[in-house]
Amino acid sequence: MKRWIVCAVLIVLTVGSVSAQQTSPSQDASDPYKPTLDRLESLTTLPLPDWRFHADVAHPEDPSLDDSGWQAMRVGDTWSTGSRVLRRWVEIPEKINGYAVMGARVKLDLRFDFNWNNKGPVTIAVFSNGSLVSRGDDDMQQPIPLTENAQPGQKFLIAARIDAQEVETEFHHAWLTIEPASGRPDPAMLRMEILAARPMIAAYEEGRAERQQQSDAAIKAIDFSPLDKNDQAGFDASLRQAQDKLQALNPWLKQFTVRAVGNSHIDMAWLWPWTETVEVVRNTFQSVLDLMREYSNFKFTMSSARTYEWMQEKYPDMFEQIRQRVKEGRWEVIGGMWVEPDLNMPDGESLVRQILVGKRYFQKNFGADIKIGWNPDSFGYNWQLPQIYKKSGIDYFVTSKLLWATDYTKFPYRLFWWEAPDGSRLLTYFPHEYANGFEPEQITKDFSSYAPSIYGPKLTDSPQMLYLYGIGDHGGGPTRTMLDRADRLRDPSTVFPKIDFSTAKDFFVDLNQELPNLNVPTWKDEL
Repeated sequence: MKRWIVCAVLIVLTVGSVSAQQTSPSQDASDPYKPTLDRLESLTTLPLPDWRFHADVAHPEDPSLDDSGWQAMRVGDTWSTGSRVLRRWVEIPEKINGYAVMGARVKLDLRFDFNWNNKGPVTIAVFSNGSLVSRGDDDMQQPIPLTENAQPGQKFLIAARIDAQEVETEFHHAWLTIEPASGRPDPAMLRMEILAARPMIAAYEEGRAERQQQSDAAIKAIDFSPLDKNDQAGFDASLRQAQDKLQALNPWLKQFTVRAVGNSHIDMAWLWPWTETVEVVRNTFQSVLDLMREYSNFKFTMSSARTYEWMQEKYPDMFEQIRQRVKEGRWEVIGGMWVEPDLNMPDGESLVRQILVGKRYFQKNFGADIKIGWNPDSFGYNWQLPQIYKKSGIDYFVTSKLLWATDYTKFPYRLFWWEAPDGSRLLTYFPHEYANGFEPEQITKDFSSYAPSIYGPKLTDSPQMLYLYGIGDHGGGPTRTMLDRADRLRDPSTVFPKIDFSTAKDFFVDLNQELPNLNVPTWKDEL
């Protein structure tokens, strides 16, 4: 067990190191447009580096509480002394680096990171002007709305209580994000569109020069001189001109489709007892059901029959809501196994029993004949698995872990036929990850490497990519922040690939029709 933990930590450290080395275009010092893109970013983000802290106190949100004697804390600081309270006043400025804030939507983005190995339960509560505005665990941290109509001079007393054991905790970041009032162009959105288009442009040689010129023309249309002269209307006009020029790329990008699948991989009693796992499942499922009422197109995919049986036993009303969403086609049951097991060590009978019992449960309770194997977080996969899956009535397999070990043996494929020694073949797909946020530039970086390898270097088809998003491991699933961002990207006028809220089943149905024209290799070995 200790050797396993060491290996896992080494993999995580390696992936973190590799990720840090993969510099985005906006961070590339040789990029001639870096100053423009960086300045755009500076107009809608206000850092909040300085805070005061104290050991846990009652009612930290009380404005009459005197914190003048509290010690100072800055973003980047760490502590290991258990629970802590942070406070500071935030005043809405008239401008951020010259950009007018009046009427904007303002969110507070706070983030705390914790040492995973001995973390224990964590609760983060955030108050604004005396009201509780957010409460959850560390996995559910997301930007918190402060106001929908910012007025210069508005003040907010922010208090955050971090309930944690004596574990290393880092104050990762704190800033305000500004979304301009309706009718004004959004500098952050324009910057995102430009950065997200770049990997796609670079991936296809045919037509690249023309598309690069279209992107360059949009950036060159951004004129900061009116902003320097206090002419907000003039600056907004230049952003609109840049948006109009960037629209030339939109029809080309809309040929690509991102099949966005909401999910939440949940580790079954990994660093927590099974009773906490039940609570994590309940909270995740309730969050999904709540969001489905707010976002009419949102769909969710979830494996592991055991998680559903817990809800059936303990929360029958919730279970019936899930059954209704399955009937509607908005909640996809998948995987066909009792849990997501290790796929290296168990013997064949154990894995067959996982599928036998899991598929029977899904058939009995949801009328679903599961055809897609789903195990994104296992650390390896024995060579008999295609035979076991196929003889159990499963035709597809989705996992992702092998893409983590980029400094070791790099696996060469994303979509391939996996063939067992007896000749059984399973169409296997590796998404980028199983617990993505909804980060536009990361989506297109992934798409730009995936699409040419599968569909070929010339754009003759309409490439599709399965993209899994949602907080995982300790549950959580998709968040409102992710869905709001997805809705903005799904707007037809947004210069971005087409976003389709989807299920894995719909993705594979379409993929089956495309198979004769795709480059799908065969792998004859363990994974």
